[in-house]
Amino acid sequence: MMKTRYFIVLIFLSLVGSSAIAQDVKMMFDEAKGLLDREQYALAMGRFKQISSLEQDNDLVRYAGFYQAISAYHSGDAAMAAQLFTQLKEKYPDWSESVNEVNFWQAKIAFEEGAFEEGLNHLELIDDESFKDEIEALKSQSVSNVKNRNHLKSLLKSHPDPVVASRLLTLLLTESVMDRNLVLIDSLITTFKINPEVNIDGVEFSPKKEVYNIGLFFPFQYGSDSISLVRMMNDWPVRFLQGMKLGLEKLAEENININLMTFDTKTSATTTRAILADPKLKELDLIVGPAYPGPIGEVVRFSKENKINFINPLSSNGEILIDNPFAFLYYPSNESLAISAAEYTRKHLTKNKNVAIFYASEADKPRAQLYRRLIEKDTFNVVIEQMVRPNESAKIQQMLVEKIKVDKDSAERARMIAEMDSLLDAGVKRWEKYSGDDFREEKLGIMPDSIGHIFIASDIPSLSASVISGIDAREDTIYYVGSSRWLSSEQSISFQQLERVEAVFTGSNWIDYDKASVREFRKRYLEMFSAVPKKEDRLGDAYIGYDIMVTYGRLLSQYGKYFQFGLKTTNTIQGELTESFNYQLTNDNRYTPILRMVDSKVKKSNN
Repeated sequence: MMKTRYFIVLIFLSLVGSSAIAQDVKMMFDEAKGLLDREQYALAMGRFKQISSLEQDNDLVRYAGFYQAISAYHSGDAAMAAQLFTQLKEKYPDWSESVNEVNFWQAKIAFEEGAFEEGLNHLELIDDESFKDEIEALKSQSVSNVKNRNHLKSLLKSHPDPVVASRLLTLLLTESVMDRNLVLIDSLITTFKINPEVNIDGVEFSPKKEVYNIGLFFPFQYGSDSISLVRMMNDWPVRFLQGMKLGLEKLAEENININLMTFDTKTSATTTRAILADPKLKELDLIVGPAYPGPIGEVVRFSKENKINFINPLSSNGEILIDNPFAFLYYPSNESLAISAAEYTRKHLTKNKNVAIFYASEADKPRAQLYRRLIEKDTFNVVIEQMVRPNESAKIQQMLVEKIKVDKDSAERARMIAEMDSLLDAGVKRWEKYSGDDFREEKLGIMPDSIGHIFIASDIPSLSASVISGIDAREDTIYYVGSSRWLSSEQSISFQQLERVEAVFTGSNWIDYDKASVREFRKRYLEMFSAVPKKEDRLGDAYIGYDIMVTYGRLLSQYGKYFQFGLKTTNTIQGELTESFNYQLTNDNRYTPILRMVDSKVKKSNN
């Protein structure tokens, strides 16, 4: 029999007297209770009915009515049970001993019938704290069966309950990143102070270790000859490794022990597959890399099969996160960048809602498409969406500044024709004052004030440089919106130009170079390698290697091998060089502050 609260009936004899009738009723009650305990529900219901039908007002008769309803429920007749509980409340409105128990049962039956609103109403009537755990368990079990998001949203309006909110949050997080209502998700987390649940098949806890093994999978392309060695030492993978080694020193000072191993994937899936075939690599606690699609695919598979976390330090491709709770991106994904930019645009760039979108490759396309979908929901009008290859990026500037011949407006042409007609009527010999070209004029191909802003859905520097130069050459106002990731690459435009056009950037792992930790890193690098670290975000560099090693080394130390159990419980974590990371809702860094150029420095914008 299902475990439930049953009233204990011990005082009936004193209540009903010592008459033979009372003895007979007590015997009937005991018999009915025995049938209920032996799970003979139909017989029990009949016996309890005989008692509840008596024209007596005492606890024995009332309890019989209560147990009659319970017997009806267990016999499979929930509708009859609900009816009997309702009748019990109507017949004995002042029976305070039963009201909480009856409401609990009515809620249970309502939930099982799919009447969630009714069930929650009954639970809200229970004022006994001893029911608290059972109420929460009943709500959790029942609401977990609701799969309709709109139904949950409706329930939440009338019953702002954390259990309902948590269920809605769980469902929202099962949607693809492109379809998620992140505004609603953030609201649920903030309002109800709930955290997304971390459920990883086959992982029950996060083991902690004395020493953590980290594997760096990069295209080092080691060579034995001296020329290869010199070339390798100047390549970005080595600079990245140099940063990681400095990070090891920093962690060791904090008593965090990391065993770093390097693997040369070259650019080959086959090479990477052969490396991963070594059984010893199943002892890795974290993989960093790789850099190219073939090796990435192999590591994605290996990571999922062996339940090993890996972080891609260069990509914004959110596809590697799909259906893999062990995959992370160091940078924001294309989707997160689009969402952040769209949120800014919809708040601040509404005066002119005509938009142009440019991107550099198929890899950038998801960012462009999601941005378009989000802003079009708010009546923005995308007049241009175009892929422009990096080697053709000058075309964007051309589009913005080139002039074309167009017909003058009809009123002006009519005036010119009327003027010639007047001369002709007056007998003027040279009455043909205007020729064909006079009826045309030069105008910008993209007309003034015809575009409100341009969104660059790519981190390729040449596209942004082309757009900003084109905007700077025009007399009207067109705003630039894009990612900040390319800013530290060698660029052909000045910070003053970026400030002049009021460029807006979604911060992509923004580094404030005035931070004490950044100054410390530069000092460490200079002392170790007798050089200043080069910042080049398009590829790996020492900054990224150091930031990943220190930040994720601390995460391993604090939360153990499966640090996502800790990441999901907090809104942001501090990076060592980058300002913050936010992995609460996705496995890419969703911390994307809005940045502007102020006094030739990149700074966070208040709006």
